[in-house]
Amino acid sequence: MRASTRAPSHARTDTPTTHSLTFARARTTQPRPRTHARARPSAQVLAPATGEVIGNVAVSGAEDVEAAVLAARAALPGWRSLTCKSRAAVMFKFQQLMVTHMDELVDLIMLEGGKNRQEAVGDVAKGNETVEWACSMPQLMPGQLLAVSRGITCHDTRDPLGIVTCIVPFNFPSMVPMWTCPIALTAGNCVILKPSEKVPLTMNRISQLLKEAGLPDGVFQIVNGSVPTVNALVDHPDVKAVTFVGSSKVAEIVAKRCRAINKRVLALGGAKNHLVALPDCDAEMCARDIVASFAGCAGQRCMAASVLLLVGDTGDLLDRVCAKAAALVAGQQNGQVTIIIALTSRLYP
Repeated sequence: MRASTRAPSHARTDTPTTHSLTFARARTTQPRPRTHARARPSAQVLAPATGEVIGNVAVSGAEDVEAAVLAARAALPGWRSLTCKSRAAVMFKFQQLMVTHMDELVDLIMLEGGKNRQEAVGDVAKGNETVEWACSMPQLMPGQLLAVSRGITCHDTRDPLGIVTCIVPFNFPSMVPMWTCPIALTAGNCVILKPSEKVPLTMNRISQLLKEAGLPDGVFQIVNGSVPTVNALVDHPDVKAVTFVGSSKVAEIVAKRCRAINKRVLALGGAKNHLVALPDCDAEMCARDIVASFAGCAGQRCMAASVLLLVGDTGDLLDRVCAKAAALVAGQQNGQVTIIIALTSRLYP
């Protein structure tokens, strides 16, 4: 299934203004020809800044999850048999490709995520920092030798688990998947990613960069969808571990489902962040940072402050916060507030 997407009107003139992206269940393998046509459900991809439909993504079902697991199972022996140094070499190439294609990825994040350019640049850059860290894993994987008693030595090593799945949210299309995927891959695992169906374009393109960096077919795959897709991934007996980032409510559901079948799980939920202002605070600096905290990325990030506690006499701090908030301008240029503040509840219930 193909989806044509338009770049933001302010996109660089030296980058493509149209992206033609293919959504399939295995991003590092070529889709096999089908012997008969079959209707597949799809979900619209919207541009939060305009509300326009910018593409359609095929929704993966249990059959697609099974096919992805089979492909990963076939790829696993060859991938895990490589030295960690060889796997890290792929990450080195991938890291450089992320730098080379920074502008293209930024445009995609702005288009499907609604962020302003500065926020989108940070999304890609922070994710790529984790890729850089994954390149150092050859120094970590050998483990350590411990002389625990006279004549007794313990040797701990780090071995790949097998097939793991990463379920990620919409608010950071590049950074959050990079928290887990590069590390799991460099450790010798095969990864099946389930991105948010609201922002599938960025990781679709990044998966192509992984392929270009030398990742073998079947080692990294993407399935799209919502609850049924997640349940199929969590319940599959060949998926050995699950990572999740999203709301606290869903994180608890995923964690309980995994623990019920004794499956490894790391489920990260939201947070309620508090800021405390004391009488000796720098009112101007605090007001600027407070507004940046709750308004940046339209407030759709785990570090967004939602509560401000004023202790004692803080002068005109609150007035400064209100004035700076009133001066916010909606838009996607640097310094502007992304329009998804007003659309979040409608587009991302």
